[in-house]
Amino acid sequence: MISFYEGLNIPLVFIAVAGRSNGLGPVISGNTDYPVINCPPGPKEDLQRDVWSSLNVPSGLGCSTVVYPETAALCAAQNIALTNYIVWARLRGRRLGFFESLSKTDKHLRNTH
Repeated sequence: MISFYEGLNIPLVFIAVAGRSNGLGPVISGNTDYPVINCPPGPKEDLQRDVWSSLNVPSGLGCSTVVYPETAALCAAQNIALTNYIVWARLRGRRLGFFESLSKTDKHLRNTH
């Protein structure tokens, strides 16, 4: 399956979502040069027990681990944005929106106190 996606010759980031052992991400990372992001599924109460196989990986493997699916998507988009100006512009616009919202809220709070 990895070689299929690698053969598409498109910007690519693997997001590994696997329960319990979470060993999928390190296995993918050991078999590709593309970025791999681990995102353990399930209840966050199980995270303390199940996340270790995504964090404590053998040397030579370079995969990231995030807790929330939204964070995995943003991390993947940031990787793709390095070579895709459309994705880069969308991320930049998103950041500008956060900045504008924060500035308005800050101004409002300063004026009400």
